[in-house]
Amino acid sequence: MQTTVTEKEILLDSIEEIIEFDRSVSITFFISVIASIFIALFLFLPKIYLANSLYSASVQIEEMKTEYLSLKNENEILKSKIALLKFKNGVTH
Repeated sequence: MQTTVTEKEILLDSIEEIIEFDRSVSITFFISVIASIFIALFLFLPKIYLANSLYSASVQIEEMKTEYLSLKNENEILKSKIALLKFKNGVTH
């Protein structure tokens, strides 16, 4: 039961015809892919924008909080220096 080369080629050609599919991209498929991309962008861009806005606002709040605490400490130091100067001024006069 020997098969010849031509029989093998015929068999391979018939198998290729069975498993081969249309590799060309139809216009409807292309339009549906582009539409899907735009829908995904429409859905996810607002979330990304809001997340970035919240992040930048939290960074600004943290910077302001740090500055507030620094100024509060500086105010306490200045109050103690003023009290010390008042005390020295009251003692010398």
